[in-house]
Amino acid sequence: MAECDVCGKEEFLPYKCTYCGGTFCSEHRLPEKHQCEGLYDIPVRVVRDDEVRKPVINEARKRELSIYDLDPGLSKRRNILQTYGYNNVILAIITVIFAVELIFRPVVGYLWLSPTMIFQRPWQLVTSIFLHGSFEHYLVNAIVLFFFGSELERRVGGNDYLKIFFLSGIFGNIMYLAFSFATSSYVPALGASGAIYGIMGTLAVIAPEIRVLLFFFIPINIRMAVVLFALYNLFLAPFSIFTGVAYVAHLGGLAVGLYYGKKLGYRRRVF
Repeated sequence: MAECDVCGKEEFLPYKCTYCGGTFCSEHRLPEKHQCEGLYDIPVRVVRDDEVRKPVINEARKRELSIYDLDPGLSKRRNILQTYGYNNVILAIITVIFAVELIFRPVVGYLWLSPTMIFQRPWQLVTSIFLHGSFEHYLVNAIVLFFFGSELERRVGGNDYLKIFFLSGIFGNIMYLAFSFATSSYVPALGASGAIYGIMGTLAVIAPEIRVLLFFFIPINIRMAVVLFALYNLFLAPFSIFTGVAYVAHLGGLAVGLYYGKKLGYRRRVF
């Protein structure tokens, strides 16, 4: 016979607590019933269900994955455009439109950004982004868009990529219109440069580790490259009426890209 340490009840077969070593009756045998002091000293770690199912991805591996790899559910909800990639679709569009420009030159006048016709043809704010004035103009923009556009889409996903591309291009065009009316220079403009500057501006904020080959052989940080591009465009902006290059559109697109990159913040830095 033994007495319970809590109530003093005598038990023929008492319970011995393995945590604190006390003797207890059937009513107080559970650790929580006799306020066992050793219960909370046990080094037990409970594994959650999501920890069991979720694979461990180290930081180095994360940088090699796209947003679709880290969230497999997104791939199941992708449409055809997302399957091929929005950036690739845009590249295909500007390529087809450039071919159309070469064959049907009059169509350019309806699609480029003409300050004198913008109120009659407001769609030019968008359509002019997909036009290019020469093969060199198209080739340079296509190459830059291929590398930097694909990288941005991989990091932020198709929806944010499209927002950055179009908002940067449209705001760049608005900046050019303001410059045209302020200087009474109504030369039409066209090209995806404003949108491309927006893409680079966003990458400079969310992916500062990216390296850029300046003049194709000088490796520099993307943030330094963006600063140099901005200074270059600021310096030449007053001479746009002589050079025929819409530098203010580049700056407008860059401003949108920097803003959007800051808005995304560190949510994308894990990639």
